[in-house]
Amino acid sequence: MWWIPTLDVDLWNAWWLCVPFLVPSLLIGLRRRDVAARMADMTGYTTKEKAFTAVASLAPYPFMFLTVWTPFADQLPWLAGGAVLYLAGIVFFYATIRVFLVTPSEHRLTAGPYRHSRNPMYVSAGLVFFGIILMTTSLPLLIIELILLAFQHRMILAEERRCLAVYGVEFDDYMKKVPRYLWNSVTDARDAHGE
Repeated sequence: MWWIPTLDVDLWNAWWLCVPFLVPSLLIGLRRRDVAARMADMTGYTTKEKAFTAVASLAPYPFMFLTVWTPFADQLPWLAGGAVLYLAGIVFFYATIRVFLVTPSEHRLTAGPYRHSRNPMYVSAGLVFFGIILMTTSLPLLIIELILLAFQHRMILAEERRCLAVYGVEFDDYMKKVPRYLWNSVTDARDAHGE
């Protein structure tokens, strides 16, 4: 029966799909401290924003941990649809990481995926995780992802508020041209301005 969790440790469970997503993050933390510091910078955040950011930063780990016990679905449409989302997410993620690595820390991120989304790292992570959810048809993974998205959205609002304070009109113009995720929302600019 689908969407009912089957917890069984197996070499071919969904955990290995997290490896291409997790390894670059770990390598950046170990080898590129400047980039890791930029990614973790919460300068100017309120205490509440720091709390949301901390939870959003840690929330992917329970998801990835649970995949150790989560087998793949046995229905081809779920596997195929999930694989398409997953692969799109991985490509988007690596393109975003590349921009982070080559952009000097004093410059705003605007190249590559940042021309299509103000938050391509979170969009790519969402695609990867939703791809895994479809390939496993796991309700617990879906619940964790929905909670993660709620915290990430609050974290993104804090990041955008800070970018407006640091970059001013330049970032405001960028917000008008590039959607927060992959679609335009009427509330994008209003949320970032705190209205």
